[in-house]
Amino acid sequence: MSPDGLLRAITRLALRVERIRPGVLDGPGPDPELAREIAGQARAVPSELVARASELRREVAAAGLPPSSAAQWDALLVALHCHARTLNGDRPGYLDEVRALFGVRPRRTDPDRYREAHRGLAELLPGRGPVGPRMQAYREADLVPPGLLGAAVTALTAQLRRSTGDRLGLPPDERAQVELVGERPWTAFTRYRGGLRSRVSISTGARVRAGSLLPLLAHETYPGHHTQYCRAELAAARHPELALRLVHSPQGLIAEGAAEVAASVLPGPGWGSVSQRVLAGVGVRIDGPLAERIETELELLGRVRQDAALLRHVDGAGPDEVVDHLARWLLLPEARARRVLAFLDHPQWRSYPVTYAEGAPLVRSWLARVPDGPVAGLRRLLDTPVLPADLAAPDRPGIGNGSGVAAPAMTRTAYP
Repeated sequence: MSPDGLLRAITRLALRVERIRPGVLDGPGPDPELAREIAGQARAVPSELVARASELRREVAAAGLPPSSAAQWDALLVALHCHARTLNGDRPGYLDEVRALFGVRPRRTDPDRYREAHRGLAELLPGRGPVGPRMQAYREADLVPPGLLGAAVTALTAQLRRSTGDRLGLPPDERAQVELVGERPWTAFTRYRGGLRSRVSISTGARVRAGSLLPLLAHETYPGHHTQYCRAELAAARHPELALRLVHSPQGLIAEGAAEVAASVLPGPGWGSVSQRVLAGVGVRIDGPLAERIETELELLGRVRQDAALLRHVDGAGPDEVVDHLARWLLLPEARARRVLAFLDHPQWRSYPVTYAEGAPLVRSWLARVPDGPVAGLRRLLDTPVLPADLAAPDRPGIGNGSGVAAPAMTRTAYP
């Protein structure tokens, strides 16, 4: 089967899975006419989807494709096969599910790393006493006044767009429409609409902090998800594998990892001072360098949610034990920790924490090894089909989706 034929066949399968489980596709599919055709058909029988995913894997293996292309197509089919199995009532175990969907094995973290982060925060946060209450007080004091949130979002997005366009490059006609919405189960969400257009929603119910606003917007817009979508749409002419995007897939893990580290690439180190200057122009005051240092320490706590998911779905811990774990290590009030638990318990999202916990360190480590610098490295991630195994350092075994296809050396949604 030709690459175009494979793209159409795998897209058809993805649309049939999406018909039963909305949210599998990340953005519009590459064939609107095919999408309309599938939407007008009866829903597929899940067992047929399982069989079709297996059949397409065999066709990919026999197609004589370059190894990198074969690995990309197979990774998408492994993820779709996992979705189809779940719809058919044959849900794999949690670790197998994560490996099939995202191509990595989730790792637990030594609590001493979290204690180290807590010590770092204790040195930075105002006040004295236990770090938990001080962190909560800082979060409250750092909230963007509701009446200024819209202006702050607009100003920072414009700054990020300029710096990304100047240093990374943007298509001339791209646009990210950023809007404020009410209470949602997430803080921010980017929906790509095709044609270099995205709608980015920021939840006012999430109580957005000024010190974290620039990294949040960099994650969702420039050079994060919106930029990823735009450059992938253009690069799909050279790499058809980029035309079809799945939320739960190895490409999704890399997309979230790249978005998580976006602010550390553009604007880059010193982004806190950039944020302080831009926000001052709309009446929001922050200590930018302090905010950047605090957010850097909080990054060390980024794996707590994955540990909580493993505690819940592998160890079988009850909700109260998981809430205590989240509240202790993330320094959260109980109500906020229970909101995170609801995300971890959602059948469709329970495996998603791995995209942040494993994706961000994987991308950050790889960018640090790119000889021509992180901006050039980020450009390669956005314009080239890449799997987690392509980015793994030699000391990281266990990265890969189990497809059996050798990987070349190197050829969306914020948490509640």
